[in-house]
Amino acid sequence: MRNRRFRHLPVPLVALLAAVAVAVPLVGHGEGHATAGGDGVAAAVDPGGGGETAGGPVGRSGRAAPPRRALAAETRPVPATPAGKLRFGLGPGLDSAHSSPLAPDLDFLSTWYNGPNDLSFLRNWKADLIPEVYRSGHGIHLIVWLDGTGGVGTVQTAHGPACGREYPLSSGFLDNARELASIFAGPAGGPALYVTLFTEFQTYPCHPNAWATTPDTTNYYLALQDQYLAALNIFHSSAPNARVSLGWGGWQSRWDDPVAGGGRSLITHFADVLRASDFESFQAMGTDSNAADVRDMTKALGQYGPVMLAHYKSESQTTWESDIHALLSGDAPSQLSRDGLFAFSFMDAANIASPAALSLARGAIQSHGVHSTL
Repeated sequence: MRNRRFRHLPVPLVALLAAVAVAVPLVGHGEGHATAGGDGVAAAVDPGGGGETAGGPVGRSGRAAPPRRALAAETRPVPATPAGKLRFGLGPGLDSAHSSPLAPDLDFLSTWYNGPNDLSFLRNWKADLIPEVYRSGHGIHLIVWLDGTGGVGTVQTAHGPACGREYPLSSGFLDNARELASIFAGPAGGPALYVTLFTEFQTYPCHPNAWATTPDTTNYYLALQDQYLAALNIFHSSAPNARVSLGWGGWQSRWDDPVAGGGRSLITHFADVLRASDFESFQAMGTDSNAADVRDMTKALGQYGPVMLAHYKSESQTTWESDIHALLSGDAPSQLSRDGLFAFSFMDAANIASPAALSLARGAIQSHGVHSTL
């Protein structure tokens, strides 16, 4: 498992975002295009560059905007979780988490896909480790992070020019998603495959964290929504046990800029996509306290569906221990559960390296956790 380097972005200056904002309404989802392929999906990138569709709603330029991809036919419920309890997971890889001393108390094991180079070892896991994890009664949580993969530039999409990370909008990504769904697929009645797609996706456009900073930012988010729905359908078609979510950076609730569609206002621009998801997810990885972010993002996303804290850690051990006491002791887990949280995944074992920290984590999991049994 190769290492990842994360960017925990500081809160943008609201005044700067507002100064350059261009207010653009969200185009509603309509019927998707008929496309070739068994799962009926195609990439958001428009090779022709025109993106003009007769009969569609009128966009900013006055041209008919293309209809959006159809939303998923139905969502798949996450496993029933008793009120006040949480499902706990651990990463960063199936191999390391499977051998962790916490494994017997975990509900699922988390692992990462950071780009096409990861497919080589994941193909090997398909034959042995993945079936072994499912047989053990653990679910699997696949986290897709792509902000370090491929180039950044302007690409033509069905919505117009979009500026940002190119690979997530490509047909190549959807081809890779088909293989990922095949690799991780399990039986419908077995442990769940949770998929957090595009984690920290707010950083993928050239101008992060706000909907309408520039027109090509808005176009990027629209095209990414299309790709997300396409990938969701791929996993539903190819992995009977898959539940799919869109992965938010947990900093998004720290401010609000309705004019630019930044901060908390960005969430509303994804409302229809969130409702089409099987669950919602976000990360929390600050060196300062993460407790407020976890509470706020759970409340913000919980109105759309059940919520998972997809990858939690802190580079500050002091912060980590303070967060664990704030979030996983007393009545705090019950309140998070009431607000919609059903799952909590530790990103890796870095914060539980000491016996005291391991004991703290184990105590929280055993007190407040639940896991499926076969």
